[in-house]
Amino acid sequence: MVDFLQGDTRIHRHLDWRPPIDWLGTHPFWSAEKGGKIQGVLASPDDPPGVFWVRLFAHQQKVDANSLWKILFEKAWDEIQSQEMHLLAALAYNEWFGQLLKANGWVEYQRVVLLKYGGRASEPHDLSKDYLLRPMVNTDLTKVAEIDQICFEPLWQQSADSTRRAYEQSSYSTVVEFQDEVIGYQFSTTAATNAHLARLAVLPQHRGKKIGTTLVEDMTYRFHRPLIREITVNTQQDNENSQKLYLKLGFERTGESFPILVYSG
Repeated sequence: MVDFLQGDTRIHRHLDWRPPIDWLGTHPFWSAEKGGKIQGVLASPDDPPGVFWVRLFAHQQKVDANSLWKILFEKAWDEIQSQEMHLLAALAYNEWFGQLLKANGWVEYQRVVLLKYGGRASEPHDLSKDYLLRPMVNTDLTKVAEIDQICFEPLWQQSADSTRRAYEQSSYSTVVEFQDEVIGYQFSTTAATNAHLARLAVLPQHRGKKIGTTLVEDMTYRFHRPLIREITVNTQQDNENSQKLYLKLGFERTGESFPILVYSG
């Protein structure tokens, strides 16, 4: 499988916390072979339960992608729709993949937009004395996963396993406490000279108190230094509150966006 993925292949990989090879052994995971050689693979397991994303679709460049997709997806869809609850989505950041899905009955559900930090970094505003901003630690993860389930619609929720992986792979992760209870958090990653705000959430009952603002300000202050040249964040195009927060804090729309497509049969 590793040789196939590193060979002359075209790959769609979902943007999450797991490398493609990790999905081996999960369900649905289907491959097509010819002459003992892999021609293509499709992985779309659910995580959290009932929420299926196309995690991996890869095919040999010389193989017709549409024909191969039909073969593999028929098998995967049979497994998915047998589940009592099933949401199936794909993040089509490659144009070829989006066109392939639309040609096979997928429809656009929403779009994700990219914003880039263009402000001047300054120290975060002080929170009310009732709140405490601090680094995230391993014992916070159960509560962080609970907050995630509350704050996001099912399609965008992270499982406890994904939350743990986010913590392990993040470059900077923080929480805000209220009366010794975590009520908000953020995960950020870095790659070369870029930083990315990967996840941000605050419990509904604590919103409007500049907690999200402080988490973002602290993150941009942490990374806005000579080594980090760009800070980015993604959010849904229809999430007006999220966009207002980022724009207020100095982020700017880049004009880039990509669709989230869903399939219902």
